[in-house]
Amino acid sequence: MNKTSTVSILTANRLRDGIVVFLDFEGDWSETLAEAVVARSADEVRALQERGTYDAVRNIVVEPYLIEVRETARGLLPMRYRERVRAAGPSVLDDVPGYGEPAAGQREAQPERGTTHGARVRAA
Repeated sequence: MNKTSTVSILTANRLRDGIVVFLDFEGDWSETLAEAVVARSADEVRALQERGTYDAVRNIVVEPYLIEVRETARGLLPMRYRERVRAAGPSVLDDVPGYGEPAAGQREAQPERGTTHGARVRAA
């Protein structure tokens, strides 16, 4: 059995807008998981934790914490499903039959007058 070693990265939510962010190599908070700085030793883990605490005190991020990731040929892969969702976004819309992304500039369909809230909207 091939055991893959795990490493850690630091994640948080940006205080300004709540977006999920990851500490990157420049010491900035990136919205991209691929740019996250990886801690491979206890000293590096400690340095990430200290940086997270520092930025939380300065009100840049909220609740920074370490997550375990696996390094794969396709990039970093969070070990826990919760962290995969945080990194990639909601997973439910792909499961909704008939759902499709609205075209750019397309307005949301409005229900016809007299229909109940849950009634289907007729095609125009």
